[in-house]
Amino acid sequence: GELVYDGVRFVRSFGVATGQSRYPTPSGVWQIVDMQRNPWWRPPDSEWAKGLKPVPPGPGNPLGTRWMGLNAPGVGIHGTDAPTSIGYSASHGCIRMQVPEAEWLFEHVRVGTTVVIL
Repeated sequence: GELVYDGVRFVRSFGVATGQSRYPTPSGVWQIVDMQRNPWWRPPDSEWAKGLKPVPPGPGNPLGTRWMGLNAPGVGIHGTDAPTSIGYSASHGCIRMQVPEAEWLFEHVRVGTTVVIL
């Protein structure tokens, strides 16, 4: 799961989906470097997304309605159009959240916020 802290004060926790064993979510200390409302999804350059086309904002977008990109290459925190994936290792390294929870988080972080992945 994902835990949110304000300094040392615990704020909220969320269920998330993380990277598949083949495309693990990278552990470490990262920062949010890009925040987008209603983002486009662009397929990563990998076998996982071979033949897939970019998806505009709206229903069926794999990022849901919010993207919080990290300085870990190609990795971010985002909503998902596959809510049943939450709780599993299902992504291409990203941290997937339920759309309303990703929207909440988006309002409580900013570019430069530290993200610790264990």
